Amino acid sequence: MGIEWRGPVPQSNYTVGREGNAVELIVDHWTVVMFEGAIRRFKDPASILSAHYVVGQDGRIAQLVSEDDTAYHAGKYDVNLRSVGIEHEAGPAMPPTDALYAASAQLHREIADRHGLALEVGKTVLPHHAIVPTECPGTLDLDRIVREASEEDDMFTEEDRRKLDRVYQHLEAYEPLVWTTRLQRWLAKAIRSVFPNADVSGPDVETGQPFKG
Repeated sequence: MGIEWRGPVPQSNYTVGREGNAVELIVDHWTVVMFEGAIRRFKDPASILSAHYVVGQDGRIAQLVSEDDTAYHAGKYDVNLRSVGIEHEAGPAMPPTDALYAASAQLHREIADRHGLALEVGKTVLPHHAIVPTECPGTLDLDRIVREASEEDDMFTEEDRRKLDRVYQHLEAYEPLVWTTRLQRWLAKAIRSVFPNADVSGPDVETGQPFKG
């Protein structure tokens, strides 16, 4: 997943370090404004606001604050110290897209892996309105983000999965005994095509009974 570094934000908008706190939460927001508008707001020193990441409608991700530092996003400083803030390019007139959900899910999973979090809405993944009175993040579906983030990341494409499925459906073809049996039958047929009266009797490699190939 490509993440574009768009920081640093002004010193008034974040704190270097976390005062010894570990990351325990991911707090999700929506921007209401467009992607670049959100970034401009966070880079305005008068806003005294920031987020670690902004996820776009098209799936792109910008990072403005290091996860080692404290972004001002949650509305409560003690929560900021313990959380990663993710803004999503969405709002009342801008519904979240599939691409946004997919990118956010992968970002959540990577953050969780880095900090040893078990992703769970209401515990380690919180909407902004769970911290302060606000409508944010509106219609953003955190359950969907966590569900997609928790799906097995097997790194296979759909074509890879189709190929694997064909293998799983024909596993017997990979058993050595099957190939040995086929070889015995092929040899018997080949020999008899040249020497019709050849004696190819002997034990069947599969059953141990007299070969009748």
